[in-house]
Amino acid sequence: MNRSPFHPGVILFAAGLLLASALLVGVQAVAVHALPLLTPTVVGTVDLEGTFNGLQEWDQLQVSLTQRAERMQEELTKRQEELEGLEADLEDYPESSDKFKQAMKRYQMAAIELQGYVQFQQQKQKRYNDDKIFELYDKIKVAAKALADEQGYDIILVDDSIVAIPENSENILAQISSRRVLFARDQMDVTDQLIEVMNTEYQNSAAAN
Repeated sequence: MNRSPFHPGVILFAAGLLLASALLVGVQAVAVHALPLLTPTVVGTVDLEGTFNGLQEWDQLQVSLTQRAERMQEELTKRQEELEGLEADLEDYPESSDKFKQAMKRYQMAAIELQGYVQFQQQKQKRYNDDKIFELYDKIKVAAKALADEQGYDIILVDDSIVAIPENSENILAQISSRRVLFARDQMDVTDQLIEVMNTEYQNSAAAN
């Protein structure tokens, strides 16, 4: 009497495995079809320094900052001349006289006021410069978003790979670690487009005023 080499239980177990495998393949197929189709990210890059230098508003800001610095220098020169006059007055009196002491006091007070004026104006000028630069940087960010919306860019990066790392830098590793872009093709650069958009907007704004 011939007997099957396979036990009925083994046959049922094998059939179960085949069914489970078939179900797993079907589930995976459904899952794959259910995944959204991924589209590549559209990236643009910008030379930030080049953008600043190419903006007409930046040129006008430089003129304004220079004029402010010149006015401050004029006032400083005036105060220095006044201080020199007070110093010259000291020679008119004997050092032991009351008039000399009074003149010295006026000179010392004027010198202290001049020093305070210089420090205050330097801080004021720096704060003004920083505020104006930050305002323009904000405008660049807004314009970059508008350009991205119009041209279909998902992200616009500052291309810091074009800025050379100073060879005499005190911390080369920190300089390298701060970089975010190692390489970007020229075709990705949208600096000229960004400058054109912002200059046109600036001209329109200036014409309206």
